[in-house]
Amino acid sequence: MKLVDAPNKKTTGKSMRSGGPLGIVVHHTASSKKSKDENVIQMCIRGVNKVPGPLYHYLISADGTVWQIAGENVKANHAGRGNNSVLDGIIKGIPVRGKATTPGKISANSSLVGVSLINDGLGQDIPQPQYDACVDICAYLCDKYGINPLSGVIGHSEWTSRKVDPTFDMHEFRAQVVSETSNIPAVKVLKTPRVPAPKPEIVPNKGIGFPGTLRRGSRSEAVKLVQRRIGAKADGIFGWGTKRKVKAWQRAYNQN
Repeated sequence: MKLVDAPNKKTTGKSMRSGGPLGIVVHHTASSKKSKDENVIQMCIRGVNKVPGPLYHYLISADGTVWQIAGENVKANHAGRGNNSVLDGIIKGIPVRGKATTPGKISANSSLVGVSLINDGLGQDIPQPQYDACVDICAYLCDKYGINPLSGVIGHSEWTSRKVDPTFDMHEFRAQVVSETSNIPAVKVLKTPRVPAPKPEIVPNKGIGFPGTLRRGSRSEAVKLVQRRIGAKADGIFGWGTKRKVKAWQRAYNQN
């Protein structure tokens, strides 16, 4: 993970809660895809309209660079008017159920770290390095503060029904954050039964022709065969989850 302090990073301001953050909210900036990253970064430090900055703690560029725009001890204005039940679930270690169905009325800016992808949220591609960096910074923060990823890492749309970000599947994202964490006491008291990883099913090759190079976005029976071999969901679609399973398999068998 390439972590960089942004120019004019906010180091003073209203304080976060004592004892460290309770959780993390993942966003996209909803900025124009034509905007330069440096301009988006400074806008998020200053603030927009009637919302003063900083707007987040971390921003992530398309190339995977993670910009810290505010100290973790400084409150950022990114989690206003959300649901008390969601914050309560974070505190109690209850896994996130899904998107919020009501707008909510409470602010949790002083309790939650804001992580945002620089993305317009209108169909702009999220490159693999950007997605991976988002996983990595969330895993880093979970390790640092003992946050349970399955209850404490939420999407903005899971905080309030007023928002739609981020555009990717947060359940899959949280599972990938778990796979990258190493020091989370809270996971030991996770309030869901542990499901054993499926054993890879060995299936005969039924005449599948050479598919060429498989990459994210590939869809075929060959992808499904690979997914079965590495223990991924065999849906025939080479997505982010399959990509990370492949990387894990390569690391385990020294193939990378």
